[in-house]
Amino acid sequence: MLLAVLSILLSFVLVVVGVLAFGVSGGQLPLLALAIPMLWLIPQGGVATWILLVGMSLFGLTLNSSQPLSLSIAVWTLFPLLMVIFSRRKSIHLVVFIVSVVIAMEAGIMALQYEGKLAGSAYSTLIQIISVVLVWVAVRSWKPVNSNAWWPLVLVIPLWIGGLQHAALVALSITGLIVCLQSVGRSKYKDWLPMMSWLLPVIGFSTLIISPKFEVPTSIMVSWLMILLIGWVTDFMMQVDDEPVD
Repeated sequence: MLLAVLSILLSFVLVVVGVLAFGVSGGQLPLLALAIPMLWLIPQGGVATWILLVGMSLFGLTLNSSQPLSLSIAVWTLFPLLMVIFSRRKSIHLVVFIVSVVIAMEAGIMALQYEGKLAGSAYSTLIQIISVVLVWVAVRSWKPVNSNAWWPLVLVIPLWIGGLQHAALVALSITGLIVCLQSVGRSKYKDWLPMMSWLLPVIGFSTLIISPKFEVPTSIMVSWLMILLIGWVTDFMMQVDDEPVD
């Protein structure tokens, strides 16, 4: 149990470090920063690995100075929502409700971007949403392994020497996060992973809100809060409906 708890706590720390390092970059990262953890996973093989690679690559292509940093972090809140939508205990009425709210919120954000009232590109936001969906599909069928090839981490050195310490920290944080999640997944406490899928995106976005160095546009914060609350409420209602009646 101690190892599982330490893995969970470390994953929280890595998310905070990764988000802060990403923030220093101004919302843009070299593709190598995301390629390092992906190359670390490729030797595992399997369709899930390649779907994950495509999803992260598409996400990396959207990271530029014009796309709001907070939006690039907030979009990961969709990950736990997909778990709720495709849950075994799903209710068609609740699913339609949550999907409608999510579409409305995301469409509102993209409309503001299209009208020039919010920084970034609506096209980039759509690509980010697709990227999160692809990552979720890959993770859903993921099977933890006992070992990985560590050689791709050597590529962190050129980033560090090249003055891109923030990118190196992001790469190390993502890789470390994967290690922690796989450690929990291999333990008897793997049932904690759904809880972590909620907490990790929340911690990531909350880091931006709390830090005085970053500014979160009101529209993005409202959209994030609405999606998060609707997701939590829907998940809770599904759990209540799933409880056996005495």
